[in-house]
Amino acid sequence: MIKYLIYLVAGLLSIASRSFSQVTRPEMDQLASQLDSFTQSNLRTSVYLTTSKDIYVSGEDLWFNAFVLNAGDFTLSALDNTLYLQLQRQGSDSVVWQEMYPVSNGLSAGHVYLPDTLPKGLYNLKAYTAHSFFANQPYYYAGCRIEVVNAPQQIRADKLSRQKQAATGKEDIQFNVFPEGGYLVAGLRNKVAFKAVTREGRPAEIKGTLLQGNTPVLSFKSAHAGMGSFLFTPEKDAVYQVKLDGNSDSVYTLPVIQPEGVVMQLIRNDDDSLVFKVLSRHNPNRHKFFLRLQVRGAVQSIAAGAFGDSLAVGIPVRNAPLGIAEATLFDDQLRPLAERLVYLHPERKLNVSLSQVKEQYAQKERVSVKIKTTDPDGNPVPAALSVRVYDDLFNNERNSRNIVSYYYLSTQLRGSIYDPAYYFDPSNKDRKEALDLLLLTQGWRRYTWNVDALRAESRQHPVLSDTLDAHATAIKKGGKEKQPLSLMLFNYNKSVTQLAIADNNGAFHVTPDHLAIGPRFFIRYFSDKDYTIQVADPFTAIRQAEAQARPVGIFPERIPDNRPPAPDTGFLQYGRTLKEINVAAKGPGFSDRYLGYLDSIAKYEGNTDYVCRLNPKGYLNCPWCKSGTTKPVEGQEYPVFVGTRTVVSHEVDGWFKAEEVKHVVYHYPKYTEEELLKKFKMVVEKGYYQSREFYEPDYDKENPAVADTRNTLFWKPVVVTDKNGEATIQFYSSDIRRQFIGIIEGASGEGLLGVDKFNFKVR
Repeated sequence: MIKYLIYLVAGLLSIASRSFSQVTRPEMDQLASQLDSFTQSNLRTSVYLTTSKDIYVSGEDLWFNAFVLNAGDFTLSALDNTLYLQLQRQGSDSVVWQEMYPVSNGLSAGHVYLPDTLPKGLYNLKAYTAHSFFANQPYYYAGCRIEVVNAPQQIRADKLSRQKQAATGKEDIQFNVFPEGGYLVAGLRNKVAFKAVTREGRPAEIKGTLLQGNTPVLSFKSAHAGMGSFLFTPEKDAVYQVKLDGNSDSVYTLPVIQPEGVVMQLIRNDDDSLVFKVLSRHNPNRHKFFLRLQVRGAVQSIAAGAFGDSLAVGIPVRNAPLGIAEATLFDDQLRPLAERLVYLHPERKLNVSLSQVKEQYAQKERVSVKIKTTDPDGNPVPAALSVRVYDDLFNNERNSRNIVSYYYLSTQLRGSIYDPAYYFDPSNKDRKEALDLLLLTQGWRRYTWNVDALRAESRQHPVLSDTLDAHATAIKKGGKEKQPLSLMLFNYNKSVTQLAIADNNGAFHVTPDHLAIGPRFFIRYFSDKDYTIQVADPFTAIRQAEAQARPVGIFPERIPDNRPPAPDTGFLQYGRTLKEINVAAKGPGFSDRYLGYLDSIAKYEGNTDYVCRLNPKGYLNCPWCKSGTTKPVEGQEYPVFVGTRTVVSHEVDGWFKAEEVKHVVYHYPKYTEEELLKKFKMVVEKGYYQSREFYEPDYDKENPAVADTRNTLFWKPVVVTDKNGEATIQFYSSDIRRQFIGIIEGASGEGLLGVDKFNFKVR
């Protein structure tokens, strides 16, 4: 059942409220049912991905964590069980890492090894889940950009080079204007927002003049990050241009003035209500209008009224969720006329506060930080947080996003956002005005869509599933009628064993429980027939979906359209044998200890070679005995009868002629991994990537005289505050005498998001 409220326009005294409500109620029901997007029937998640630092040296471990939240209310989601992770070099189709990691109650974490041969450059770490990635829409993936260097000395040089380039580079400015509501209408006072950026996407602070022909109308200047606004009343058939100061060639023409239409302006945004002004000009066919407020696809309220020259519309929002709301104005035919994005409740958030942090610490000194999480009213609330503390040298100054700006801005707006964290930092006194300018310039659109197109776009076609499709195919056709095939899935020492059944057509599924058996596991089938077993590769599905979809720039990390398949980088793919796995103990010549065990079985139980016990010389495979219970020994020399005559009995030593005997060093049969797997009716598959523990020294127990050069002091992907909203973390500083930065961010059970930072020096 769709929940919405009906509100009448203040001041419509000539219309009886009861009769007006009765007339408009069916239309409002229709509007709500048509445009209450996909949230009522479709479930989606949104993934936030972050790493232990921004810059890495090749040869290091990259530590990451992911929050998987419900897209509607930003609570931790239980929908997804598997995180599909890729590391891709920016500007290239080469995928250098791809693995699966488990998701538990909306949280996932792990590490990626960056080999010392990894080239210097920018890389995109990307994450996908079953409920966050869809084939029929512009693709959105969770991503973060990292930088890889081959030596720490390169970091400072690269930063200085970027600063110098930004200071000396020529500014080629792109300038765009955005009328509030969508269009400029003659005779109506319009608010026009503008945005100026360089070709590289950096904000450009500008001044300029609005011209009607050659006549100046007004002057303006940017207020924040190249954005600003001005008010004016355009005249019918007039042409307006903007001229930027300092460059005679910088002239930009405003959109065509509409002779008639509707303008919608936001005149007040309070914690309990929004007030809009609806201005209309010269359209006698328009009578009623509807103003719908929607937050993340869920309708919050609908107001109905009648057009006039100027009307004020108030909508209560006290109980509406925080974040970006879409206020859309419709005519009586439910056609959209204007839209305004509004940020609701900017002060509501998860408050994360820190205490006990000192400004300076000695080398290898214990650091203790007390964390407190509270709701907007100051009441303690439990929260799931991630914490990272690292050398500020490894911080990318261009990466200012956090979990708050990511979910409340980046996932809701199209296009790259410069310094998104600015709008949520309480120390920035103009942040609310700047946020409104961002919504005016970043979220504006014209209205050429219709209801059918909107509903078609909202239909989901998932690319991924937490369960992988698999199939067992008989190599030789015929024989008995098809029967279900029994399967056993287990790890190398069979400490974890699970059973599965393939149906009559050979289909079965590899579930998250199967993937959790180990980073690699075996599937064995039980049948007299020989089968091939194939498990679908989810990363192939990702590549194919992205190649067919249109990228949307809510993240700076993008993949070009129509990409060729990613080249094989040597990493294990589904259905292949293990070649690149390092294990603690190996069977001789095999990359997995269980394959070494199978090799031993194949050598001894399946080997018919024997040594004659009756002949003192111990002939190998004696032609008279034809059998034996003594097995030959690997590497030992044995005589072998190579003559062609028939041997009729055992003779005394020396009975064979010299030319009939050959001495050989015995070796057991050699099996490849593929041969062993086929022999024992098995395949090997990849499971969840093996987790590791982040190293944390304890100098109360360890020798403090050993040099400690850690640049990441602390990494804890999950820290949960208790019912009092409290938690304490402790770690030791290293011998690096520099500035360190700590970042704590996370979510409460009610979907409140919060972040805080701290800094200290090691002296």
